[in-house]
Amino acid sequence: MSLTPTEMFLYGFAGSVAVDIVTAAKVYDAHQIVVPERYHRFMFYVVRLLVAVIAGGLAVAYDIDKPLLAANIGAATPLIVQAFAQGVMPSGAPSVPGTTVPPDPIQETPLK
Repeated sequence: MSLTPTEMFLYGFAGSVAVDIVTAAKVYDAHQIVVPERYHRFMFYVVRLLVAVIAGGLAVAYDIDKPLLAANIGAATPLIVQAFAQGVMPSGAPSVPGTTVPPDPIQETPLK
């Protein structure tokens, strides 16, 4: 099944939105419902909409031809964008001035 660019976008968008639906469901499944402050702020929804649009765009950019893979790209968009922002620098140097790269826990753990 080959997806059109519009379908790729919509599956990526839906994958991103699904993450927030699951997060909201956890809030309402709790014994005592405490709605996080972020859900009371208008800008939270603006930012989430922009992230979902980026998610759809990434699914199109990657030319994903399977609905589930496009949704996975959408769900992983925050991590993908974070990796883009950090960039790949030799010797672990940060790509943004004033930032630090956290140590890799696998490399920092001595073997026994």
